[in-house]
Formats: sequence, C-alpha cells, structure tokens
Amino acid sequence: MPRVEIVGSFLPPEELENALSEKIRGNMSEEAYHAEEDRVIDNLINREIEAGLQIVTDGEMRRKSWDRDFWEGFNGMSRERIDTGHIYQDEVLRHDLLRFNGRIEFNPEHPFFEKYSHMLELTAGRAEVRQTIPSPGELYLRILLASNGDISKFYESPETLIDDIVEAYRKTIAEFYRLGCRHIQLDTGIWGRLSDPDFDRQLLLGGVDSDKLTETLLDLINRSIENHPEDLEITFSIAADETRIPRWFDEKDLNRLHLMLEQLKADAFLLPFAISSPEEIAALRWLPEGKRAIIGIVDGSLPNLESMESILEAIRVATRYVPVSMLSISPTCGFKVRNRERQGLNYETQWTKIALLREAAEEFARSQEA
Repeated sequence: MPRVEIVGSFLPPEELENALSEKIRGNMSEEAYHAEEDRVIDNLINREIEAGLQIVTDGEMRRKSWDRDFWEGFNGMSRERIDTGHIYQDEVLRHDLLRFNGRIEFNPEHPFFEKYSHMLELTAGRAEVRQTIPSPGELYLRILLASNGDISKFYESPETLIDDIVEAYRKTIAEFYRLGCRHIQLDTGIWGRLSDPDFDRQLLLGGVDSDKLTETLLDLINRSIENHPEDLEITFSIAADETRIPRWFDEKDLNRLHLMLEQLKADAFLLPFAISSPEEIAALRWLPEGKRAIIGIVDGSLPNLESMESILEAIRVATRYVPVSMLSISPTCGFKVRNRERQGLNYETQWTKIALLREAAEEFARSQEA
C-alpha cells in the first residue's frame, strides 16, 4: 500500500509556545527553554511513530525560519534584524535579513548537525529520520532577487557564488550522511511558482529571465547533490506557498515543472496537487523510472477533512504512472503555517490529517486485494 509521509514541519504544542513567551519575558532561561524543546521533540517523535510514520522529523520545532536558520549556519553568513523598509513593491521588512561577512563556506560546527544527532538519538532506531533543509537554489535566487540582479552588491565574489553554494551544500550533505542521515529533503517555495505569470513578472522586475533561471537552478541543484551515496535518498519538495498549488493545469506554464521532474537528479519528489483536480496528477508521467513520488493530496493549511473517495481517486490516478511500491501520500504543505488561528488549525488537527491519510492508504490496499 502507499506509504504515508509528511512534509516536515508541525505546529508547536501550547506548552512550547507558552515557554517561548516566558523566555521572551525573561522568566525562563535559555537552558530551561531548550530543555522544553527537547521534551516536546521527544514527545513529537513518539507520536509520529505511533501515527504509523516510517520516516520522522523533528517538526522543525527549533526553527524561527524554515530557511534562514539553516543558511546562517554556514561560514560567511549572518543575520541582521530589520524592522522597516521595503524590498520590491510592497513587501514590508518585518524579519531578519541575511548578511555576508565573507564567502559562503561549509561549517563543520553547523548547529543543525548537533540537532540531527539529538533527533537520531531520540528516535533510537524505531523509525528512519529525515533532515529537511532549504534547497540550494532557494539561497541563490534569494541573493539574486535581493541584489536586483547585481550579485556584487551583496556578495564579495559574485563570479564564484554558485560554486560556493554548491561546495557548501555538498560538504554539508556529506556530513549529515557521516552522522547517519539517509534521508535529506530539499525544500523550495520557488519552483512551484516558476510557472506563475505573476511571479514571472516579479522576476523580470528584478532583472531575472525565468528561462535562464530555470537552467541555472537545475544545474546548481544537480551539482549540489551529484554522486551522493546510493543509500542516501534525496527528496525534492516543491510548493507555491502554503495556500496555493503549482499550476499543474496549464500546459503552457507547465514547461518548467516538466523539466524539473525529468532533469533533476533527486531520488524522490514531494509534489502537491489539488485533490479537486486529480487529473493533474497525470504530470507524474514525466517522472523517470525508479524515482519515488510523494503526492500531497490533503491540505496541510486548513482543518477541514477531505473525502475518503477523493483521496482514493487521487491514489488510483497516481498508480497509473508510478508503482504503488514507489508511491507515498502526504499533506500538501508543512503544518507550521502562518495565520493558523485564522485558518482554524490547532495541534490536534495535524494528527487528524495524518490519520485520514493512513486510513485511505489502508482502504486502498484492501480494495486491491478484493
């Protein structure tokens, strides 16, 4: 039957949010807060395993940002707090910006290494552990857009930027492998938007040609993961954002997604689809033989439950193109979403979604045996 997987992030439980508030107020020490984080992640891993997940994550509980927390672990990168101003049009800066104090380099003391080892220790062989990190292409494009196409404004050696990113990622992935990691997921919010005309216009405003960018990203990512060990599975996870699905429906705009599936040297792809349009899952026909497909078919950003028949139909369509042994089902996005109160999410919602996926996988298996 299809395996049930997750995108990676989980909503924090109330006790961790309360602990963070106490730390911010000065009522809890850093040591006490990290101990609470450890306890929450320990409980999370136990619950993931109880929910039937064979590959678990730490829920990205320790991260303030899904991408910048990882990048600032490289040598040559730091973070600066900005509270006013704009980047392009109307995007108000209310977050930390990356800054460079040298060239991007592998950091043997990257904090994610210790966090991964701790997660591996907590799991104690009861499940496989996946490390999620932002795609190297995400970092390149972030720098490119922030510099308005002139990388020299931000980076001291613009002619080596791609080579520096590739080398930092290759060494980082190799170190995760040395520590015992056999599942690495590269996350990107950009690839799922490359077929969006609005995003295309935004790129042009930044002096970026989307066709040339597609070629550059494919080459950069493939170089970053080439020659990885055979027993290390690299998963490429795409999204548009947490409330939008990539434009699978538009044949004209689908070209870049098509290239990604055919040319990217990942071992597995985590792809979100609109369950209301299962015919779009036919895009899996471009997936090369031997690649695993993880199809996101329940909305991880909303609490409402999809119908069992809709999930089963999505699985049936997917198995026309991918053997069931190479197929997994998942939420469309991570559970740690913005404005979750407005969207009605809570800590238990995510487990209800996972249980629904597991029930659907079991029902599909029963239907195949009948």
